[in-house]
Amino acid sequence: MKTINLKSSLSLKLTTFIFCMVLFSSCDPIIGYKYIVNNKSDKELIVYSFDTSFIIKPKTETIFFETEIMGSNPHDEKDDFLQLFDTLRIEASDKSTLSLDYLKRENWTYSCEPSHFGVIDTGINVYEIEISNEDFK
Repeated sequence: MKTINLKSSLSLKLTTFIFCMVLFSSCDPIIGYKYIVNNKSDKELIVYSFDTSFIIKPKTETIFFETEIMGSNPHDEKDDFLQLFDTLRIEASDKSTLSLDYLKRENWTYSCEPSHFGVIDTGINVYEIEISNEDFK
């Protein structure tokens, strides 16, 4: 006849439960943000954000900003999609005038790269703007 030590079994279950609670409560879910310029033009672009600038060569796609913050439920931020930037400017290196208003949400496409943290929805909000020759005056 096999005997089961109930005290040991209960202790193991309690230890497992406490470990799982500590694991899930010590790690906060995150949401990522990724901003991409798809330069389909023949011009070299300069993107100014924060205190830095990035050169984007013609016919290339570049992630110019990527970050993660605590949160869950990734979704389109609508008109607040640029809330992470204190400064954002996109211009051609040859000083051509860009007629596309890059500050308007309607000129960016949104997608989400979903993931999960246990049962919590997390993921990356991706905003991409496409700039072509026709977008310059």
